Amino acid sequence: MTPSEGPAKSDEGQEYQPSLRRALLRLLEQSLWANRQWVEFVYSQPAPEVRPRELLAHLMLGERIWFERIAGQQRTPAVSPLMSKDELIQGFIENTETFLQLISSRLGDVIHFKRDSGEEYHARVEDIIHHLLTHGYHHRGQLAAHYARGGIKYPNTDHINFLLENRL
Repeated sequence: MTPSEGPAKSDEGQEYQPSLRRALLRLLEQSLWANRQWVEFVYSQPAPEVRPRELLAHLMLGERIWFERIAGQQRTPAVSPLMSKDELIQGFIENTETFLQLISSRLGDVIHFKRDSGEEYHARVEDIIHHLLTHGYHHRGQLAAHYARGGIKYPNTDHINFLLENRL
């Protein structure tokens, strides 16, 4: 299953009620598209700044940390090292595969985990996926603000633009 196997287009005037899985697949597809847009943009700058590269690494590795929590095998350190363009793109692609597996089979599973603060919690995989998708929106917004402050035109990766550019 790929993110593009998400919801079918609805016919105008007909009631449309997407399933949770289909809605998550559409959001996942937009997230991968947006992350790739930002990686390409940041690394196309004449001298890519540290902060945008830190944010992208944090975003990709943050997803991985949560996937490891779900699997009960946390190995990735919480500190995000700077990564190359290719490492980031490959990481986001690999993360998408993990998202797809979780969406297809584990949405209702409850995961018990310990946060970096030492506090213990539990959450459904569905809620962790929502957290990760909104986490991406948050950090892409930080990237947009960073470049806007410098007067630099940056990619429009909002959801509607994703739909328009991809004719969905």
